[in-house]
Amino acid sequence: MSKTRSFLENLVLVVIIAVLIQTFLEDLAILMDWNVASRYMLLFLGLAMDVFFTVEFIVRSYDASRSHRFREYFWLDRGWIDLLASVPLLVFNSGPASLAVLAGGLSVAGIGGSLNILKVVKAIRVARVLRLLRALKMFRKIKHTDSVMAQYHVASVSAMSVTIFVFVLLGLAAGGAAVTVNSLELEYQERLTRAFEYVRDENLQGRDLRRFAETSGGILTIERDGDVLYSRYSQPEYERSFSATDYVVLEQAGLMMFVDIRPLNRQQASGNLRYFVVIVALVLGYVLIYSPRFALIVTDPIHVMHRGMSEKGYNLEVRVPRDYRDHDVFRLATVYNQVFLPMKDRENSGAESESSQLRMDDIQDLFD
Repeated sequence: MSKTRSFLENLVLVVIIAVLIQTFLEDLAILMDWNVASRYMLLFLGLAMDVFFTVEFIVRSYDASRSHRFREYFWLDRGWIDLLASVPLLVFNSGPASLAVLAGGLSVAGIGGSLNILKVVKAIRVARVLRLLRALKMFRKIKHTDSVMAQYHVASVSAMSVTIFVFVLLGLAAGGAAVTVNSLELEYQERLTRAFEYVRDENLQGRDLRRFAETSGGILTIERDGDVLYSRYSQPEYERSFSATDYVVLEQAGLMMFVDIRPLNRQQASGNLRYFVVIVALVLGYVLIYSPRFALIVTDPIHVMHRGMSEKGYNLEVRVPRDYRDHDVFRLATVYNQVFLPMKDRENSGAESESSQLRMDDIQDLFD
């Protein structure tokens, strides 16, 4: 491998580790209510890494297509992981979140769209777990044995299990976006609908409006025809504590209500951190537990039999554990131990006997 290619592979590995840390910190920042500057930095860092991985996938695909090995790259080298952990995240996660920041918030035309926008925000946040698929590409740098088969099968099993887990989460999120269920989002919609309609119909003003807004919970600012009727916090507090994805704006007939959705974000961030822990535990479990076990009961016996068949002086028997003696590998190993090795010993003994016998020609040579 050229120095340039080796450098790029190591760079990708570093960015994979960085994106895992960034994904964890991005949800932790929401859960711990970090200031807006820190969360924006993590958001745009995530956007940069999603762009990086998208470009990486395009370059690898182009390079594989030029050498007529795109199918091999996409399936055998798990290029589908490169695809899933790059383009969808850029299009459905970091891209929309960054646009929301640049646009200054999420606006809902009318009350009926409030639940939908909250579900979309939730689905976007769940999509972050796709980044954890990048951890599976680290298997090519982790070697518990010299067996290519062990590395390939452990990586394949882990990729399938983690991918299924991730897509079950995304499927549940998508199902939640399509079906109205009793949830925090539904509770928010009902509360917002009642509050918005009450302010609109009763034409609340002054002290009555302030008392209602403060007791309702979740209402940040109320404006009518551009005039601010109520604000829970000062402008510096909004700038310090609220990002563009921390609120939605309800609009109808000149009335605007800015609503706090940080409780929803914290709920989703808490779920994402749990998913993060589960996926990291799965990956570590495969690397630290399943990989050595696979080597012990599959590749090590094959390695011993291969050496015994290819090296004349190698006569080590395969150890057959009692609990696994009915497995195909160890049934073959039993035949190797009981049939092949004795036959090999007899053949080697016969060859040595032949070579050790003195011939008359050898004795005659001593007198010449």
